[in-house]
Amino acid sequence: MELNNWNCIYKNKENSKNQFKKLINVACVLGYFNGDKYIKEQLQSILNQKQENFSITIFISDDKSNRNFPLLKHFDLNNTKNNEIYYRKLEKNIGYANNFIFSLRDINLEFDYFCFSDQDDIWMQNKIQNALNKVLKYDKKIPILYCGRTTYFDENCKSELGNSLYFKKKPNFKNAIIQSLAGGNTMLFNRTAKDLIVSSIFKDFKIISHDWWCYQLITGAEGKVYYDKKSYVKYRQHSHNLLGANNTLYNKINRIISLISGKFKIWNDINLNALNRNKFLLKKKNKKLVEDFIKYRNGSLFQRIFLLKFLGIYRQTFLGNLALNIAIIFRKV
Repeated sequence: MELNNWNCIYKNKENSKNQFKKLINVACVLGYFNGDKYIKEQLQSILNQKQENFSITIFISDDKSNRNFPLLKHFDLNNTKNNEIYYRKLEKNIGYANNFIFSLRDINLEFDYFCFSDQDDIWMQNKIQNALNKVLKYDKKIPILYCGRTTYFDENCKSELGNSLYFKKKPNFKNAIIQSLAGGNTMLFNRTAKDLIVSSIFKDFKIISHDWWCYQLITGAEGKVYYDKKSYVKYRQHSHNLLGANNTLYNKINRIISLISGKFKIWNDINLNALNRNKFLLKKKNKKLVEDFIKYRNGSLFQRIFLLKFLGIYRQTFLGNLALNIAIIFRKV
């Protein structure tokens, strides 16, 4: 795979009123694969962010698309300020999760905060500013992650279809080890969290999703997670979504079926292997939780009940926890 081969395809740094003002530097990793149909609206919404005290540099990592990335002449760049856009195309397809994580590793410039972007959403103008407002109060020396809900829209992003589920239980490693909390398209995190994520990469690195991995690592290291009940992302629903809505009865039933059918067990195999190989990054009690999870998930019925009742792992909803109980009883977790 190519490393650090970012090419600057756009640069506009405002040199007037912000010349002597210290700006917060935000790097946005945009994972791209054959996304030419919707990328214009996504990228434009990032460039249209209200940048009062920050700058955004966009890193577009093309996971070996077989369709060309659209030329920037098709975008409205007249009103942008404090923006740079970098682009690279990988020599081989590595999958969306690794594309995001490896892109973080390959950003060598100094940034204060980092965020992820899909290729087909539309961001509200105050998305980044709102996230920064929430995380700036925390100590930068600890890993900080902001995430939240999304609003579902139809393929044309014209008709609203509802919001993602509102998870009310506290973000915690006991939840993260068994469930993802929020989409990567909502996330923003500090440099300490970025360094933590990058340090987790190992040979033959494999995870289920970049957003779930970030949630697991940051809670496992006893960082801070701020979960926003409000939505600042128009999440476009179409036939090529890798992951879609979770708010309808149909969606909920499908996810529960996945949980008890054995698919979830495969996901846990992959995540637990990655966590086990990164135990040195976890706090002592969370390292023990990983060890116990691995030990008891395939044990006797008593051991599996112990896994659920005494280790305290949990999902965010009643139906999710009911399905988790069933999956544990039948060794599907």
